[in-house]
Parts: sequence; structure tokens; C-alpha cells
Amino acid sequence: MIKKLWLSIPRYIRVIIWLTFINLGILAVRNLWLGNQVFSFLKSNLFIGSLPPLVIAMIIGKYYPKMHNFLFWFLTGLWVLFYPNAPYMISDLIHDSSDPLDKLNPEIIVFDTLIIFSIAMLSIFYGLVSLKIMFAVFQKKYNYKFACVATGITLLLSCLGFYMGREIASAVKLGNGYLYSWEIFLEPFQIVKSVLQMLFPISTHKEAWAMMVLFGLVQYMLLIIFRDVSDTESSAFLNEK
Repeated sequence: MIKKLWLSIPRYIRVIIWLTFINLGILAVRNLWLGNQVFSFLKSNLFIGSLPPLVIAMIIGKYYPKMHNFLFWFLTGLWVLFYPNAPYMISDLIHDSSDPLDKLNPEIIVFDTLIIFSIAMLSIFYGLVSLKIMFAVFQKKYNYKFACVATGITLLLSCLGFYMGREIASAVKLGNGYLYSWEIFLEPFQIVKSVLQMLFPISTHKEAWAMMVLFGLVQYMLLIIFRDVSDTESSAFLNEK
């Protein structure tokens, strides 16, 4: 029964589940071995960056033909709101030397960097899968051009979300000290005011815009690779006869 239920789950979801357990297992071994929980925040970041956008995208993908337009766009808005949390984990690499033990044993930094990178890539994988699902939904519900435009807008908004989470949260005092996606419902005016102050005028906030542009380019490159990597398995690529 359990095996049948497991096999009924789409293969890409099964792969993600296995990779998640493997990465969390490695992190647990690391924490046990060194005797601290310095990087336990990676677990919450992975949860926030992976499950909400993927689950919302899967619900939309399964039920969108029967959805009222209001519900469809409401859920789509939620997906856009949570999606930036997935690629956001790229920036967690700045924490690779934050363990106090690093001064005693610098080699730990290498292991920590690999662990953070692996979990960050897993989070990106979650996000890109949700992006592909939504692209397919937009294409079937509307058309290919609309899907491309919607995906482009999502990537642009994710750049803003990335900057807000990485820079504004540390520069502006919010209620709980963090700028998670749902904070927009709790402190909308404070967040909008802070964003405007830290982005405009552009001439005095060039670093912020440069950061968002670079983050957008990184996402776009990853998306292109993720989309076209299957071409290497084609007989034409392998020059088979």
C-alpha cells in the first residue's frame, strides 16, 4: 500500500523528497559532529523557500481548469509572493564562515560552504519546478507569449523580493526582525515605505539596483539551464544513428 502510494507521486516530487532528506541528514550530522546549531536556520529557510511555492503551484496546476478566475489569480498572487524565497537561499552562502569554530579550524568553512550550497541549490530546484508548472499553466490557460511575459514579471518581482529579504530586513526594524513573505500582510505600509526609501532616487541607490539586476541574471541563467538540459539526452545531440 505504501509502495503504491509512493509510486503514485510524480517522479520529480519523489526526487525532491529524497534530496531533501539527504541534505537535512547531512546538516544533522554536521551539527552533531561539531556540537552546535549555527546553521539550523537553513532548515526554516528551506521550508519557507520550497514548500509554499511548490505546493501552491501544484494545486493551481491540478485544479486551474475548474477554478474561478478570482481564485486562480489569488493563488497565483500567493505563488508570486512566496516564489522569491526559493532562489533567495543563494545569498545564504554569506554565512559560510559564521561558525565560531572556524577560527580554530578553518577547514570547517569548506564543509559548511558545501552544505549551504547544496541546500541552496535544492531550494532553487524547488522554485524552478514551481516556475515550470506555472509556465505550463499560463501557456495552457492563455498562450505561450502570455506565459513568457508572466514568467518574466515573476523573475523581476523576485529580484525585489530578494533585495527586500537580504537588505531591508537588516536595515529596517520590523515587528519580528525578519522580512518573510507573509509580513506584507502584517506590516504593509512600513514595508512599502522602507522599499521606496531604499530604492529611490535611483542615482543614490545604484548598489541596490545592481544587486537586483545581478540576481535576475543569475536566475535567468539557471532557468535556461534547467529548461534546456534535457537536450543533452537527445539522439541528435549524441549524434546517434
